[in-house]
Amino acid sequence: MSTLKTIFLISTIILAKQESLDNLILSLEIKNGEEITKYFDSKSEIIIDNISHKGNRYQQSKILDEFYIDNNINKFNIIHQGDSENNIIYILAEYSSNNDLYKVLLILKNINKNYTIEKFKIDTVS
Repeated sequence: MSTLKTIFLISTIILAKQESLDNLILSLEIKNGEEITKYFDSKSEIIIDNISHKGNRYQQSKILDEFYIDNNINKFNIIHQGDSENNIIYILAEYSSNNDLYKVLLILKNINKNYTIEKFKIDTVS
C-alpha cells in the first residue's frame, strides 16, 4: 500500500474516533434511538423516572423511541459536559416537550476514544 493511502486511512480512522462523541450528541438531538444504542453494551442501562430498563440494543432502542414519541420530545439542550478520573465522561442535559421538561444524565466510559454509555438517566422535572 502506498504511503499516501496509509496516511489517508490512518487519518480517517482517527477523525472517525474523534467525531464519535459528536455523533452521539447529534443522535441525542435528533432523537435517534437506534444510533444512540450503538454506544451501548450489554451492561448499559436506561433509567426513566426511576424505572430501570436493560436489554439488547434493539430493546433499548425501542425504549428510547417510545419515550420520545409518548412525550412529544422536541428539543435537546446540553447544560454541562465534563470528564473525571478513570476515563468517565458525563453529560448533563435537558429534553423538553411542549408541556414538560426532563433532566438527562449520561455517564460514558471512554476507552481510546471509544465511548460506551453506562447509564442514560431521564427524570421528569416536577
